[in-house]
Amino acid sequence: MTRALSDPNARMLNHAEFVYAPGDRALTARLFEALGCRVVDPQRESGPDNLGPAASPYLIIYLDRGSDDVIDNVFYASEVTPVQWTFERAMRRQLEEHSPLSEAAEGLRAAFSERPQAMTHIGLAFPSAEALEEAVARIEADARLAPRVRQSKIYRPGEPDSADDRVVQTFIHTDVCSNSLLTTGQQFELQVRLDL
Repeated sequence: MTRALSDPNARMLNHAEFVYAPGDRALTARLFEALGCRVVDPQRESGPDNLGPAASPYLIIYLDRGSDDVIDNVFYASEVTPVQWTFERAMRRQLEEHSPLSEAAEGLRAAFSERPQAMTHIGLAFPSAEALEEAVARIEADARLAPRVRQSKIYRPGEPDSADDRVVQTFIHTDVCSNSLLTTGQQFELQVRLDL
């Protein structure tokens, strides 16, 4: 049984915080919009979504496009902090050199494509396979997004490597934003449940 957001006993996603590199704010908004989310930028818009000056650094990303709840079932994205950006740039310099670290990073990047279900990711539910395919098409059609997003194949029930006969799923990996390190990127699972 699915519980309503107003049910005090319901368990749901409160929020997840993402970061993006300096200059990637608009591209981060485009990524989440391509994924079917509604994105509000309080720095550019006013209204009920504007949480005031303290919240202005954040993009507000509604997973449910019709929601106005800025507390639950949302993502936020803000520019990476200076301390994390210093670390990220130092890490990137190290990864550019041929070393055991750069070889390990190549293996990690490959694993996101080869075994996406086993790698860290955030799952996004879609209402239909068509909606999932439309999201992928929006990303592929965006000349600024496409080079920074890699997609796995679409896993369908009964096909090799399908994780579960109840779902259709694909994975995208990007360096546009991350809820951890931008250096390792972010993986999203796009999933459709067929048993509902």
